[in-house]
Amino acid sequence: MARTAVIVGGGLAGGSAASTLRQEGFDGRIVLVGAEDYPPYERPPLSKEFLRGEQTLEKGFLRPAEWYAEHDVELRTGTTAASIEPVGRTVGLADGERLQYDVALLATGSRNRRFPIPGLDLEGVLDLRTAADSERIKAAAAAGGRAVV
Repeated sequence: MARTAVIVGGGLAGGSAASTLRQEGFDGRIVLVGAEDYPPYERPPLSKEFLRGEQTLEKGFLRPAEWYAEHDVELRTGTTAASIEPVGRTVGLADGERLQYDVALLATGSRNRRFPIPGLDLEGVLDLRTAADSERIKAAAAAGGRAVV
């Protein structure tokens, strides 16, 4: 019976894990679950070339979007894992679906740390971690003005 690997985290680590599994001969089912609406991508260009409009997000993809289907990797973008149950070997998704696994990898990466400083909730105070964050910063900067980094 074919084994199933579920990778929770659609970032660079998750995408690299999926491609490494295939390169190393894993022939079972691979499901890559990521909260963002994009395939895994490099994050450094978000604060440089992508933010300046010199590079498309697609140029930062770890693999072209079609690679996942071509290599039989189920890419679940825009999907959030809500639970991992080691005893039952299931990953529960936010929409209620349950994925059975033989091997699971938690590769969610890090999150920005929000300090408890008054004013962080004001309009115009932006974080940078995702492509959507970079798009918001790009839109805010288009009007010109001053910024504090």
